Amino acid sequence: MPPMNRREAVKAATAIVGGVLMTSNGFLVACARDSGQAPSQLLTPDDQSLIEEIADTLLPTTPSSPGAKAAGAGAAINLLLTDCYEPEAQERVVNGLTEFRRMCRSRCGDNFAALPQRQREEILNEIDAEAQKAGPTHYFTVVRELALRAYFSSEVGMTKALRFVLIPGKWVGCVPLAPGQPAWG
Repeated sequence: MPPMNRREAVKAATAIVGGVLMTSNGFLVACARDSGQAPSQLLTPDDQSLIEEIADTLLPTTPSSPGAKAAGAGAAINLLLTDCYEPEAQERVVNGLTEFRRMCRSRCGDNFAALPQRQREEILNEIDAEAQKAGPTHYFTVVRELALRAYFSSEVGMTKALRFVLIPGKWVGCVPLAPGQPAWG
């Protein structure tokens, strides 16, 4: 086989690339997005608002850090639940929120967001005790986990509630914390 010169190589490459481009939409068809369709979310706006109120009761605003609502935990929880959890867990949470809403209205005569903080905490403590007895199949176990993940992976959670160091120094295995000192993020 005779050696190929540069001009022939450029012609051959141009012919191949041109042929591919002429017969298709291009190389990156799979990377194109359908801009007319937003990704669907599992929770309705009402459910997202309720779960954000629950998260904000679990992780309230304190003098040293903003709460879950300030961190935008509702949208993050919706995204995590939609994209990262199995359908069984998703269904448990959606059905659990419906049950939770009904229970709040029947017991307190109002929705959860309208209740005072102390009453919210009492309700969540009761449901948490119920969830601990039921084990991992209870919806509140997933809700609590989602609230923690959404909050502590947010910018607010990482920088205000935890001490965040972008580029840490040397690794030290055991560092004692002073009373009231936040953990590392």
